[in-house]
Amino acid sequence: MEEYISQYNNNLESSLQTNFEIGLTTDEVIVRQKQYGKNELPKGKVTPWYVIFGKALIEPIQLILIAAAVISVIAPLVGNNWKLKGAYFVDFTVIGVIVILDAILETVQTVKARKSMVALKSLSKPKAVVIRNDLQQEIPAHELTVGDIVILEAGKYVPAELQIIEQSDVFIDEAILTGESVPVHKTAKPIESTTILAEMKNIAFMSTFITAGRAVGVVIKVGQQTQIGKIATTINETEESPTNLEKKLTKFSYWIAGLSFIIAIIIFIALYFSGNKSGLTNYLMVAITLAIGVIPESLAAVVSITLSFSTKRMAKQNVIVKKLASMETLGSVNVICTDKTGTLTENKMTVKKVIMNNNITTAETYQGVNHDQHQDLFLKALVLCNDSVNEDKERIGDPTELALVDYAELFAYDEQDSRDKWERIDEVPFDSERKLMSTLNVIDGVSTTFTKGALDSLLQYCDRIMIENKILTLTDEHKAELLRLADDLSTQALRVLAFAYNTNFDDEQDPEALENNLIFLGAVGMIDPVRRSAVEAVKKAHAAGIEVVMITGDYATTALAIAKELDLAYSEYEVISSEQLNEMSDKQLIRIIDKIKVFARVNPEHKVRIVNILQQKKYLVSMTGDGVNDAPGLVKADIGVSMGITGTDVAKQAADVILTDDNFETIIKGVNEGRNVYQKIRRAITFVIGVNLANVLSIFILSLINHVSPVEATDILWMNLVIESILAICIGMGDNDDTLMQVKPLQGENSLFRKIWGSMLRITILTSAVCIGAYYFGMIFVPAEDYQAYGYQTVFDFLRSSDSMITVEMKLQMSDFGRTSIFLVLTCAPSMFVNTVTLSDWKIKAQFKPIINRPLIFAAIGAVLLNIIMLFIPWINNKVLNLNDLEVYTQSNWYFVPACLAMAMIPVTVIVMTDALYFWWHHNLKQCFQRIGQKK
Repeated sequence: MEEYISQYNNNLESSLQTNFEIGLTTDEVIVRQKQYGKNELPKGKVTPWYVIFGKALIEPIQLILIAAAVISVIAPLVGNNWKLKGAYFVDFTVIGVIVILDAILETVQTVKARKSMVALKSLSKPKAVVIRNDLQQEIPAHELTVGDIVILEAGKYVPAELQIIEQSDVFIDEAILTGESVPVHKTAKPIESTTILAEMKNIAFMSTFITAGRAVGVVIKVGQQTQIGKIATTINETEESPTNLEKKLTKFSYWIAGLSFIIAIIIFIALYFSGNKSGLTNYLMVAITLAIGVIPESLAAVVSITLSFSTKRMAKQNVIVKKLASMETLGSVNVICTDKTGTLTENKMTVKKVIMNNNITTAETYQGVNHDQHQDLFLKALVLCNDSVNEDKERIGDPTELALVDYAELFAYDEQDSRDKWERIDEVPFDSERKLMSTLNVIDGVSTTFTKGALDSLLQYCDRIMIENKILTLTDEHKAELLRLADDLSTQALRVLAFAYNTNFDDEQDPEALENNLIFLGAVGMIDPVRRSAVEAVKKAHAAGIEVVMITGDYATTALAIAKELDLAYSEYEVISSEQLNEMSDKQLIRIIDKIKVFARVNPEHKVRIVNILQQKKYLVSMTGDGVNDAPGLVKADIGVSMGITGTDVAKQAADVILTDDNFETIIKGVNEGRNVYQKIRRAITFVIGVNLANVLSIFILSLINHVSPVEATDILWMNLVIESILAICIGMGDNDDTLMQVKPLQGENSLFRKIWGSMLRITILTSAVCIGAYYFGMIFVPAEDYQAYGYQTVFDFLRSSDSMITVEMKLQMSDFGRTSIFLVLTCAPSMFVNTVTLSDWKIKAQFKPIINRPLIFAAIGAVLLNIIMLFIPWINNKVLNLNDLEVYTQSNWYFVPACLAMAMIPVTVIVMTDALYFWWHHNLKQCFQRIGQKK
């Protein structure tokens, strides 16, 4: 075997054109660095801020707004024989400000998220110990090249992809690449060819962590050629796809553009054929003005500001959102694919059970046992037969050994103090074939052996056992019972480690005799424990209708035990391994994937395949992860969530969202926030479109009847851009509605307008009816002599007249009272009912709890006051807004304004009454009828 290994190394040395003894020469290094490049991972493309800003300006909704702004200038020009006025640019200016503000918000948030991500990266520059020119030296890791001989030590990261040529019990944590939580024992022996990374026992992968031992390796790949580099390159080359919200807003933009175009044509045709043909220019202007009125100019700002407020809230809850629209996607997911280690678990091996006196007890219970000789020897074995160090927050060593040190510290046994007090004078290092490690320490002048290892291996070297402080002969019955107890712990996915000692060692004996005639002390069962918060978070996810799927590199037994503790899976039929995945076609996997809750022993390509299959079934998928192996899945998922603490730079770069506390519970908080963001945006759309349609419908009906628009362009501009924008933007500033986490998300695509048509039409119909009534109410205040002077008995006869002598300008002048009243109602009514625009599912809870939105309340009050003030400001009231001037108000019509405000309260009154009736019906009367029916 040794000859075979020697020949293999000679061939490797020859193929890499290096020398394992003296390393590369300086000249060879220079040549190879030019040939293979630097040992650095490819950096992702950094989009300049001005490109982000430019892209934000050319999104579909923004382009429509820009077109509306241009038309808002052209329309009045056409209507006034191309005579230019400064007032024509008011609409253009306001829309332009909104578009630019939206682009600025998007740019600022993206740049801030980028800075936060950079801050999460390690500030240290990795080093590597190499042999060059027959000298051992430390160099920056990025200077390594193929053929370099690298020395690896515990507590260091692997600086490149190496093939092990020498090793002394080296263990490497490969969780970032394979997802396996237990460190892998590496070998210098040749292995059979395999594609499973976790089975490549003689390869040390770049960026993995050495937990124990020492090794020498030869660099076989650097930078982009390494396993991690290949994944990083793939991530960088992947084009960014639009988020779920962006797709919906794009569809909405096309929909609203088409609707406004159709409305313009319908209104123009209707006005032209029902009125005076000489008013062609006026009809065109009315049609264009009303078409623009349908477009929600404030929507882009509403979406950006709502998302911006949300991302600020989430930053305080340990969530960094790299892109504003990703927040909504997180709220829409119905499947969360999560890794196990560090997300659902604590990423820290912990002693949970103790086998002592041939019985199993919990680790906490054993802490309460009276201190005796047996316990003293057991705890000494934990810290003395151990090479790990936990000092000043620096944890170096194998996770299982660190777990033993942590447990001993609960009994006030410090590993450093213990090793100083009871000196180690000899040892037999851990060997993967023997599965044992032994040390010889001096305890009160007595040479004492401590041995630890796998239970079945250790029992072969034991002839006695300590039970209740008595040393007894180890019988076959004792062994059978111990093995049975160990099996019980193994079925719970606990890793069992046993301990023994001996004091009859002769210093002149061969060191291998350390492990002869041992006295069995006990054993511990360890596991990376589930986070307590994760258990509760999974319950919340299930209550919210979200399936949680665990994807891990661990073995199926371990994964299932963790899944049971989390209430994710309950039987082996809900677990599938990578071997089974490889044997299945996509059609077979699609049929069973709904029943699978745990995917074990997976490779990176498996994660992408799993996400792809779930997406084929119309699920909206979130993938969480921290390792390089997670990055392809993070990119493929609808929203990728990376860990901020343990997450690799590659994972953070691939993700849409970063959790700075690595906690699964934080994801659920993000889901709650995302659902509320989407709900607030839908509320804003319901309000804005409902009010806009009410404006268009009421103005259109009145224009058809009276052959003249009841309001002018400046009135519509004031209503749409000033009042609506103030109110709609404030909708996103309210508190969150936690009942949304009890509503199951929809599978497959669902429209932005789903379940909002009813609320939207109610707003449109109520507001339109009141506005039409307000207009006719206002017209009764027109002095009789004004229309009787033209030979008409009523003002309405005057407005409906088709006499060519009665011009549009004359009708507009006669309509001041009607225009003032409809202006008041159109602007004040939305201010009064905006707080009632809720889309929550009231069927969830029988107790109604209103959500207070103070900014919106203040904005609504301010809007009403502002509209009333506009009526009494000279020049603004009659010259800008074309409303009544102050002289028309007399003692006989003092109640005009109060009456208009009272009419503006009609929609909110009806909305509150109908909502109250619905709520009472569902939670009281309907249930009463159901109980009566059940009795019958």
